[in-house]
Amino acid sequence: MPGSLAIESKAREGAYIEPRSFDLLLSRKVAELEREYGIRYHPGELASLDRTLAKDLFEAGTQLLLELGVYLVDQSRQVSISEEELRSALASAKNIVKIGEGADSRVLEPRSPGASVKPLVFGGYAGTPTPLEIFKESALSYAVEPLVDALDHGSIANLNGFNVQKGAPSEAEATVAELRLLREAIKEAGRPGLHLLACESSASSAGSLAAMALGLLRKSDAQLVPILNEMKVDYSQLVKARVGQTYGVHNAALVDPIVGGFARGAAGSAICAVAEVLLSLVAYGASYALIHPYHIHLKATSSRECLWVEAALGLVGEHLRVPLVGDVWPANGGGAVEMLYEIAANALIAASFGLHLLGPAPANGEKPHGTGLEARLMAEVGVAATRLNPNDAVELVKSIVKLYEPGLRNPNPGKPFTELYDVKKRVPAPWWLEAYKEARKRLSDLGLDLERAS
Repeated sequence: MPGSLAIESKAREGAYIEPRSFDLLLSRKVAELEREYGIRYHPGELASLDRTLAKDLFEAGTQLLLELGVYLVDQSRQVSISEEELRSALASAKNIVKIGEGADSRVLEPRSPGASVKPLVFGGYAGTPTPLEIFKESALSYAVEPLVDALDHGSIANLNGFNVQKGAPSEAEATVAELRLLREAIKEAGRPGLHLLACESSASSAGSLAAMALGLLRKSDAQLVPILNEMKVDYSQLVKARVGQTYGVHNAALVDPIVGGFARGAAGSAICAVAEVLLSLVAYGASYALIHPYHIHLKATSSRECLWVEAALGLVGEHLRVPLVGDVWPANGGGAVEMLYEIAANALIAASFGLHLLGPAPANGEKPHGTGLEARLMAEVGVAATRLNPNDAVELVKSIVKLYEPGLRNPNPGKPFTELYDVKKRVPAPWWLEAYKEARKRLSDLGLDLERAS
């Protein structure tokens, strides 16, 4: 029986449990697994260089999924996952994924730490709420960047003064508007076949279903299907995933354990992230997974603990059988030079440890204060990472992180898109382009080779 239907079926006989009780059960189990497998995060560490961590993390994450199962929110029931279901999901996992169409198509496949093959780059606001009036032009600023391989842009939370509501007709309207504007943007950029990771406006299943019903989501595109925090799913996501599989689009799983939450610290969050990637294969038939550790206080993936989690998932990637994409969520927004250094550190760790790259989502994904210029830097760093081994990358990031870390607790949200980008000429504002060049030079002076990015 297919994953989503199996979960629904087994939930009818599963054990009833309060959400809080499930969260505490998960937290205790994660703590046990940390001790059993000796998985530790040493405060201040940016990434683990211990290759034995890969096997330990995979086994711990597997054990967490098989012993804890998944929580179906709508029924308040704990649903077991069998070894047979997990083996079947791993065997069916898409090791090589074709995304996009024609000249704009790309092959997305698992990378490994120290890989010489450059990571694919998903540029865009990555779900950041974005006003309609700047949605297309801001998306286009990413689509015109030659190093951007795919687009994952913002969400629409307001339709002409009307706040979008989850599961309501407004969600369907917002998602349809999102797809139409994205289609216009990539067409005007001269890249009509560019892969879209879309339906960011679809908090339930209503938006995605509308986009598929109208044929706006092509079979070479993907819809975002998150695993809910932590180890949870709901009917909306199961419906979305199931219809996506039948329709033929890619399901892109979002895995975002909260570092400092019920998944505990960085070590526990890495275990939970592995379990959630495996769960996304079982429940959603995911084509690829986005790795997005979220710091409970700092939010940004550029924090040390979140960098550690992304690197750890890169190490274990070879066991997970699907492409993994590292989210780049800087705390600062466009216009703040600290954002550029956050992007560099995050992209360097993620790419060096075997992940593809997505973002950068400006200002912790809270304000649409960004442009394609920042994705250009992220891509350039991704190329530079292919010429470094993970050890050297970590040493370099030790210097870069000092350039932004002091301000993570009080980040600069940056400036609006229209101040960062010349919409008529479709180029970055001169002052922001100059700031990018200066940051690029400083990174080069630190030892990051950005001159051969292509």
